[in-house]
Amino acid sequence: MKATSERTGPGRLRLSRSAPTVIVVGGGDAGLAAALHLAAAGVRVRLVTEGGRAGYLPGVPDVILGRAPVSRLRVRLELPQIEVIAGRVREVRPTGVRIGGDWVPADAVVAAPGLMLARQRAGGEADRVLPCWDLPSSARAAGRLSAFERGTVAVVISSLPYRCPPAPFGLAMRLSRHLDERGRGVRVVLTTPEAHPLAALGPEPGTHLLEACARSGVEVRLGWTPDREALDSGRVVGEDREPLAADLVLLVPAHRASPLLAPLAGEGPLVPVDQQFQTRWAGLFVAGDAAATSYPRASGAAVASGTAAARGVLARLGLSERGEGGPPQLDCYVGHGGDIYSRLSVRYPQGPPPGGRPQVLIEGPSAALGAEFAEGFRGWLRARRSGTR
Repeated sequence: MKATSERTGPGRLRLSRSAPTVIVVGGGDAGLAAALHLAAAGVRVRLVTEGGRAGYLPGVPDVILGRAPVSRLRVRLELPQIEVIAGRVREVRPTGVRIGGDWVPADAVVAAPGLMLARQRAGGEADRVLPCWDLPSSARAAGRLSAFERGTVAVVISSLPYRCPPAPFGLAMRLSRHLDERGRGVRVVLTTPEAHPLAALGPEPGTHLLEACARSGVEVRLGWTPDREALDSGRVVGEDREPLAADLVLLVPAHRASPLLAPLAGEGPLVPVDQQFQTRWAGLFVAGDAAATSYPRASGAAVASGTAAARGVLARLGLSERGEGGPPQLDCYVGHGGDIYSRLSVRYPQGPPPGGRPQVLIEGPSAALGAEFAEGFRGWLRARRSGTR
């Protein structure tokens, strides 16, 4: 399928013919931050996403719980000063990208495709094991969950790292309240391979999540890694063969590198980058969840990495001096049921890790923080419809 180019408004791409061209792959937080920063510096930016659209991944729990359709969380990008290309990228290089059979040249490339979900088929009788950590798979899980009346539902984190570390705990708590309010006789269990949740941020955030789960009636099993081959047949057992009695499993699948970046990935799914998020292929920058950093896979870190990559591109093109931004500011919202949320605010006042230790402020839970989370989605929409938050 040939790629199509969509200008976001007549006469809005007014750039010098000599302006360098940078291709950005991905319309998530990292890709959008990179594209907007580059466009503001006078660079010709071509942003490539499938269908010219972006999806709101923090909305996955809402889809699973039947509170939002996928169509509401996927929007067409409308960005002044940025050319949006609707297509699937097949190859990335420092000198351009391949979309279908077409080679699209560039002076530099920022790749922010995120992490992919490892293939894990729904397994067992009546699809008892359901992978559900992106928008399409969450919609399938919603249909199965809506008919679930009685028994045990398990939220199973298959491996590390995964997107948005606190989110499975929020999903489990919201799920427990959601089913309880509907008079379902359901027990909710969450399993994680971690000995203590979010341990890289210190003990307090994980303790907050564990205590909140206990108050919500969610049983948490720590240090529990499922056997992936058994999951394919619908059996939920740990690697030590410890069984988990569950009637329905909502699975956070293993995350892997995008095929676009597989040649650059390290031992795990993450791509090694320098402080400007440039890879060992000079001129190719990787930002967002796919980049190997010491920060959690969270929105604030993605925005900071996209901006840093854009600065690196500008320095490489001789359009600015190389400069480094400060550590990201991370604000993670955790649902507790209904519209009640808590917030984990992470700052690095002493600089980035490993030298600088994170400082965490825990607030809530409260309805006011739930309203802030809802406003975050509206800001996400504005950013993709006008380039402003």
